[in-house]
Parts: sequence; structure tokens; C-alpha cells
Amino acid sequence: MRVMHVNWTGGALCLWGEQGAGAERASTVDTADAAAAEIGGEGSGDAVATLERTRTHSFSVDAADLLEVLQDIGVDVERTSKVELNLLLPSLVARPAPSPKLAHALGMPSSELLEIAGLETWTIPAIAIEPANATRVIEALEVTRKTAVGPSVAYFAAAARFARSLAVRQRFVPMLLQEADGELRAMWRPWLSDERTGTEASDLLAAMPPMVRAVVDHFDHQPWLILEDFLNHSVDALCRSVLIHEEMIDAIEGRSGHDDQHVAWLSGLLSSETRAVAKPSDRPTMMRLVRRWIGQLDDRGADVEWRLCLRLTEPPMDEDVDELSASAAEPDTTWRLTFHLQSVEQEQVILDAEDIWLATSDAHTVDGRRVQSPGELLLAELARASRLFDPLEAALDVAEPHGLDLNTKQAYTFLREARQLLQEQGFGVITPDWWEQSSARLGVRLEIDAPPAPEGGVGAQAPEREDGLLGLDSLVDYRWRIAVGDRTLSLKEFERLSTMGRPLVRIDGRWVEIRPEDVKAASSFISENPGGQMRVAEALRLAFGADERAEQAPIVGLDASGWVGAIFGGDDADSPMPMLEQPEGFMGTLRPYQLKGVSWLDFLDRFGMGACLADDMGLGKTIQLLALLLHERERAAKRAAETGEPPKKIGPTLLVAPTSVVGNWRREAARFAPSLKVIVHHGADRLDGEEMVRVYSETDMVVTTYALARLDCDRLSKTPWARLTLDEAQNIKNPASKQTRSLRSLDAPRRIALTGTPVENRLSELWSIMEFCNPGYLGPASQFQRRYAAPIERRHDRRRSSQLRSLVRPFVLRRLKSDPDVTADLPDKIETKEMCSLTPEQASLYEATVQRMLSQVDNAAEGMQRRGVVLAALIRLKQICNHPDNLPQQDGPRIEDQPHSAARSGKSTRLMEMLEEIVAAGDQALVFTQFRRMGAILAGMFAQAFDRETLFLHGGTPTKMREQMVDRFQRGDGSAPIFLLSLKAGGLGMNLTAANHVFHYDRWWNPAVENQATDRAHRIGQTRTVHVHKFMVAGTLEERIDQMIEQKTELAENIIASGERWLTELSTSQLRDLLTLRADAVMT
Repeated sequence: MRVMHVNWTGGALCLWGEQGAGAERASTVDTADAAAAEIGGEGSGDAVATLERTRTHSFSVDAADLLEVLQDIGVDVERTSKVELNLLLPSLVARPAPSPKLAHALGMPSSELLEIAGLETWTIPAIAIEPANATRVIEALEVTRKTAVGPSVAYFAAAARFARSLAVRQRFVPMLLQEADGELRAMWRPWLSDERTGTEASDLLAAMPPMVRAVVDHFDHQPWLILEDFLNHSVDALCRSVLIHEEMIDAIEGRSGHDDQHVAWLSGLLSSETRAVAKPSDRPTMMRLVRRWIGQLDDRGADVEWRLCLRLTEPPMDEDVDELSASAAEPDTTWRLTFHLQSVEQEQVILDAEDIWLATSDAHTVDGRRVQSPGELLLAELARASRLFDPLEAALDVAEPHGLDLNTKQAYTFLREARQLLQEQGFGVITPDWWEQSSARLGVRLEIDAPPAPEGGVGAQAPEREDGLLGLDSLVDYRWRIAVGDRTLSLKEFERLSTMGRPLVRIDGRWVEIRPEDVKAASSFISENPGGQMRVAEALRLAFGADERAEQAPIVGLDASGWVGAIFGGDDADSPMPMLEQPEGFMGTLRPYQLKGVSWLDFLDRFGMGACLADDMGLGKTIQLLALLLHERERAAKRAAETGEPPKKIGPTLLVAPTSVVGNWRREAARFAPSLKVIVHHGADRLDGEEMVRVYSETDMVVTTYALARLDCDRLSKTPWARLTLDEAQNIKNPASKQTRSLRSLDAPRRIALTGTPVENRLSELWSIMEFCNPGYLGPASQFQRRYAAPIERRHDRRRSSQLRSLVRPFVLRRLKSDPDVTADLPDKIETKEMCSLTPEQASLYEATVQRMLSQVDNAAEGMQRRGVVLAALIRLKQICNHPDNLPQQDGPRIEDQPHSAARSGKSTRLMEMLEEIVAAGDQALVFTQFRRMGAILAGMFAQAFDRETLFLHGGTPTKMREQMVDRFQRGDGSAPIFLLSLKAGGLGMNLTAANHVFHYDRWWNPAVENQATDRAHRIGQTRTVHVHKFMVAGTLEERIDQMIEQKTELAENIIASGERWLTELSTSQLRDLLTLRADAVMT
């Protein structure tokens, strides 16, 4: 077993490795007099430094074997060199510790890794690879299956992709460096000064694994110095490779750098030779001029309040102008570029150039914002902008420029090339609304011909899925058409378009971008994809860009007929989804949005599509499913009455739910749908064999738990289920778990997932739920990860995010409490953060824990061990913030012979004060804590202080007692006004609307979990304002984590959810900032 690692030092990528045989031995070799090769020095790959004492790594891979690894992955080893590295690594008592990757592969017990004695320097043989080959080596290592690799390989692969993206986006500049001996070297350097690239570089820096910083060299383990040097050399190598291939050096052939400073600089940029050959007397001047030029690229400070804004206005035209028409006249193509000053803070505040030149004073005020000497600023900014867009130089010839006329070619250059450069340099740019929209670009459009929808419209009875007519696996006819937006082009129109040779053309009264590469790609795509038949799922993936073939040409839309059009858009898309009436057997009133949800479930269900009902917590997903079951049975009975035939038998629905909500499903069914026959598959006496099949086949719904569904999978699979439904479907978020695989294996023609959080942390969770609902629709997990999850989560790719939304939108219905048609049915919710202080006793425990944890983290191996140390310490600190007695008995002070004192905790003191007022006012409250021990402590405090029964529900509470507690609290008679709940056991599946106060005594890492707990009270049926109190201790990790949590919700808004693992990935310095106790944290 081998594990390969890479490090960057001395301008070279160094490959080294570990092997399992040596890792299992405890031998070490001390080499007091050995010379260790340490790579160092700018641009040098073979500098050697000698240490007085080194220790040889006992299970490293030798140089010969490293060369074999490179040969196996197809790397030319002739351009490498053998070196030695000195690495600062976690070490055991007498030897280096294996990396977590190697330890896991060897099956070494985790206890062994807890014996880390500290960090020691070890000498390791390595192979140095020059920058020109580094990227290829990294990429080959990342994908190879011939050897295992550590996290440093993935990191440098990501850094190499970033370097390549900088080169592709032309985010690089030429630079001139002066060495100690006075010689000049020309280098290409990445340009990271604009917001986008700066943010990307910061994200990459924050993700650096500890192993990357392990080399003992002149970087002194500083992350930015390592990353900066790698990016510098990588970008330089990429630029030089292109320039050398294009033989650009020929442009200065025969000219001497001694005679021309420009030639001297170019001679070091255009070839493999970096030295800029110039006269010694010219070197200071060259350095000064280059620095000045670089400085001019971004010479405006961030505090400037006004900036130049350029607005491009298209030529006026009639709505029916169409240049594809054979009779179309040559259009008037004069575009107008107007000049303005724009407020940086409020972009809607704009001062026109005309108004600037009409002003009689040196200052101008717009909407309360003052600009001094606006004319001078406008001219200075125009001069700066003219370096990026040449036509602007003509405007500088006018004393008082207002704007500039452009022809179509110039306008296109402005839109396609100059716009982004201007924006990156801080200028404002306003373009026509149609620019960069898919409807304004040539591409291909998919046409699908499907059988017609059932007679009577899409709401009529659809054939069953088993007959093969409907469903994502159905075959449909398809063909591709060349199109511009919604308009399909004829062959004659396309030929005319191809011969125009203009980048912007007016079609149907709007401007369209015609790129030569789009014309070629569309023509080739149509030739290679003539049409035929394919599965609906495959066609949809193509139409929404989810298939690899979609990269061959821009895909601008989908036209579908028949039943596919009814669902996904097309000729039948204008036919609205039929709204069902409330089932007669439903005991209650469905709100409008709930009735719409039932109609949507029924609509997809009868077309053979799986559905994910992802309504916010408390909006009634339970009763919507019950109403669906009632509706399909009443519909079958009605048809039987109309035809005189026996009623069609509706098979049973298997509902899988968390244990904590099984009772709630039974109660809700009895309350709202008493005509449904519901059986709970649970307990030691649950049915089995033929009797189970017979009884379950005659019932309407069988409710079981996730644990039993996995355990009894084979037993349950014998029943012919009509539908499989998952409640709290986030329980299958891990697609590889046995539980998820067991549930997917259950055969049912219809599937529904109910969840309030389809994605909590990663998009793979959405894939898992969609794979359950519509198997195969989003493609294999590996393809989904590569095509969507990685680009969206790592690079915030908007195009991929839009494609994914388009793919899942037909199958996911999500309504929030903030939606207009929902808010009228919910009471207001008021959230407050209650900041508390630590007692001196708590502060002492807190500081001691922080110091011990930071010491352990510094000595911990990377990966799982380090994350375990951090997580354990974070939990302990939260326990201290709660109450000293919340600590495990061996860790903290315990007073077993007397009640726990609220005075020993700032949180407890504040909670008791607030609850006293609440109880006195006759209100009721829920108090959530994630620690069962803390719940027991609080229960004792409440009982003593208020002389009332305190309900305490936790994971060990029996189901029957749990239901009795809920009923007791919901009576609202004041006998049990406080309900203590464990966050996990009580955070899901219960209606506790008798409470109008919700306390979160301690905070959870995942905000979605807290929100679910709050929704026990803030849900349909609540008639009062709900006050949510979130407790935290000021100046501690709780306050800082709260601030960090509020910054981690972008994924939830873009696709559906939020995250939690990030806390254990923080660096030691970030942890220190997070955990250090502030002076104001202690109660005085």
C-alpha cells in the first residue's frame, strides 16, 4: 500500500510517498551526520541545505519507486530530478505517524494516532518536477487508480485549475523582477486585484490542508507564500508554453535589449529564458517604468465615491424588423455610448455628462450625494478607460464629451471584450437587457413529440405507468432544430445568417449575438444528432444541459407536445394543472396552497413521476399526503359508480418515517382522514409472512420507521405496494448508506418524498432524494458530482445552478412560510438573541479547555483525528457555557446531594428570570437543549422554582409516554407550562402549538435543525405570536459561531439548504480567534 503526496518548494513540485510495510514497524533511523537536501531559492530546484541533525523517515517511498509511479501514470521522468525534503510531520514516540489516508488503509486503530508526541522534522526522498510539467503530473495523480493519494494532490489540482482559469480569462500581467546581483528577470504573474479572482484565491487559501505547509524551507510554513509561489510559476509556465509554441520570439529577432528597453523586457517573456538582457544603466529606469505601469492598472482607491459609468444604447428599430427576411434593408446600426458618473455605494444614483457640463459650480449634488469637480473626474476616468477600450480616445478630443457613436462591430467589441475588463477595473457598465440572455444567442432547440395527454386534458385519468405509455422511462420521438431563443430557423434562414458576417443581427425586432463558433457548433451538432427516439429522462437532461452532449453547442430551449409538454412546457403547457376539490372524507379544511399541493402530487403521480414535496416545516405536508390518499380512493369509487363496474382497488402506501413521528402520523390520520385504514409496522409483535402480506394488502397505509424498513426490507418487499413515501426524506441523504440502498430496493410504481430540508449540507443529498423519486433522472452520482455539485458548491457556478434548478423544478414543490399565499395563514414570529455571561467558575473551565484543545490540535495529525479533537472540544465548551454540571462527571465539579444551582450559570440565571414572567402570565414555553444531561438539570431547576410538573422528552422516552406528554402539554391548562425537549428527539414531527415561547438553550451547528425545532410551535394551528429566544454567551464561541452560521446559508438559498461540517475544518489560528474568551464574557 502506497500513498503519494505533493509539496511545492523552491519553484518545483515535489512528489514523495509513504508505504504500508514501514508504517507498521516502530523502527526509526537517526542520522546525526546525514546531509538532508532541502529545496530552496527562487527558481531553483536543486539547492541543498545541510542540517546538523536529521531523522530519516522510516517508511517513505524511495526515489526509484517514485520514478516508477510517475512512469505508470505516463509522465516523462527525463525532466525530473531526485531531491530530499525536510518535512515537519506529526510524530509518535519513536517514528513519524502515518498520514490518516495510510492509517485508514492499514486498518490501524485510532487509539494509536492519539499517541502523537508532537511535530518533528523528517528527511524524505522526493522527485522534483519543473513547473512546465507540474500541472500534468498533478492531474494524472488526481485521477489515477494505480496508487492512493493524499489531500495535497487534490489541493494542488484545484490550484492548478485556478491558475489555468486565470490564463483563460487573461488575468495575468507581465512583470519585471530584480535579483540580488542586479540582473533582471521577466515573469508572467497572475492578476488577483479584482474582486472575483481575489475571492477565489482567498477561498483556495482557506482550503489548504496542513500537509501542504509541512516543508521546512524559506516559506516558513506560511500558506499564502506557498500558494502565491505556486500560482506565479504555474501562470508563467502556461503563458510561456503558448508564446513558445506560437514562436512569438520571432517578433524581436535581430533586435538587442541593450538598444531597446522594450526588447529587453520581451526577451525574457517570450521564450524559456527569463533573463531580461539590458544595460546595467537602464535597469533602474526599466524597474520604475514597469512598476508605474502596473500601478496604473488599478490606480483608484477603494474609497472613491463616484466612478465613470458607460451606458450602451442600441439603435432604434421597429418591432417587426427581421434581417433574415430576404427583403430586409440594411439597418441603421449607429449605437450610442453615453458617459455618466455613478455613485459607488448607490448605483442607481447617476449624473449624466450633459448635466455635468451645464453646471456652473465646481461641485454637484445628486440625491444628497456630493461630487467635487465632476468634469475633471469624468475626463480623468475617460482617459483611464480609454486604455481598455480604444474608441474612447476619440471622446478625449472633445472639450466636453457627452458620448460616442459606435458601429455594430465596435459595439460588439465593447459588449464581448471591453465590458468585463472595464467592470473589473471599477467602471460602471450598463448594457441592453437582452445581452447575455440565452434568447439572444444562436443555438439548438430540442423538439419532443409525445403521445397526447389523456382525453379531457391533463387532469383526466391517465393510463397506468405499467403499460409503458407514461413516465421518465417512456420512449419519445425527438429532433433538433437550429434556433435563436424561441424562434426555430429554416434552412434558408440559417444559410442567410451564416453569410451575413455580422456579430449582431436583428431578428423578430430584437438583437441577437451571432458568434462564428456558435454557427459552426450548431451546424455540426445537427449533422451528428439527426433525431430519433430516446427516453424522456435522457431528453430532459439534454435539454437542460445535464448531458455531456450539451457541451457541443448552446442549447437554448425545449419544445414538447403531448403529455411531456403538459408537464415540462410546450404546446400543451398553457393548459393549467387542474385544481382538485377537497376530498369529501377529509375532516378539516385544506388551505388553498395545501389543495394546490395535493393537486400537484396527484398530477405527477398519474403521469408516472415521483414527487418531492419540500414545504417549509409546519405547512402541512402530512395532511396533503392524507388528502391525496383520500382523493384517489374517492375518484375510483366515483368512476365505479359512473360505469357500474366494481371499484378499482387502490393498493397500500408504505410510509417510512422517523420513530419520533410515527405516533403523530397515526394521530393525524385518525383526525383528518378517519376513513383510511392505517397500520403501524412496529414492535416485537409486528406481522410477518403471508399474514403480513394479506393484512397489509387490504389496508390503505402502513407506517414504519427507517430502522425497521432497513431491517425488514426483505419482509416488506413481499407486499405489492402501490406507493412508497418517505417522511423526513433527508434521512436518505447519504446515498451510499445501507438504509438508503434498502429503501431504494423496495418496489413501488409511485414514490413521494416529504422533507422540509431537501439539502442540508451538500447537493449529493438532493441527488439521493431525486434518485429515490425518479431513479436515473439526474444520472449517476459520480457524473452529478462532477457536473453540478463541484461547480456549484466550490465555484458558485450560476449556469450550472440554473441548469440544476430547471432539471428538478418539475419534481420539487417548495413553499416557505414567507410566501405571500402562506403568510396570511401563519402568525408572526419574533426572534431575539439573548446574550448571557459566564460565571467566574464557567470562565475558568472555558479558558482551561481552550488552551488544552489548541495544544492538542497543534500536535494532531490532519484529517479525522484533528476534526475529532476540535469537535470534542467544541462540544465541551458548549457544555461549559450551559452549566458546569453539564460536563461529564469526571470532567467537572458535581454536587449530587443538592439541587443544581441556576446561579452557577449565566444562561440558567437568565432563563429562570424569563420563565418566571412567562409562567406568571399564563403562557407556555418549549425549551430545547441538545444535551440530555442539561435537560435533566433544567428539569430539576424548573420543578423546584415553579412547583409545577415539568415535561422532559428525550431519546429514551417510550413512544406511549411521548404521546401522553404531547397531549398533556397541548391541553394548555397551566399544569405543565414548560416542555423540555432534546433537540434531536423533539425537533421533528410534533405539533406543539400550545406554546407561544420557544427557547433554544444551546445552539446547534446546523441552523436547519434549530428552525425545525422552532416549527413545533410556529406552524399551522398557531393563533398567537411566537417568541423565539436564542441563548448564547457573549464573547465566547457561541456568539462567534452565530455570526459564522449567518454567513453559511448561500447554498440553502441557491438550491435548497445549509451546512455544518465547516467548523472542524478551521485552521488553528481561526480556531484561536473563534474560541478566545473576551473580557466581557464573564459575569461580574
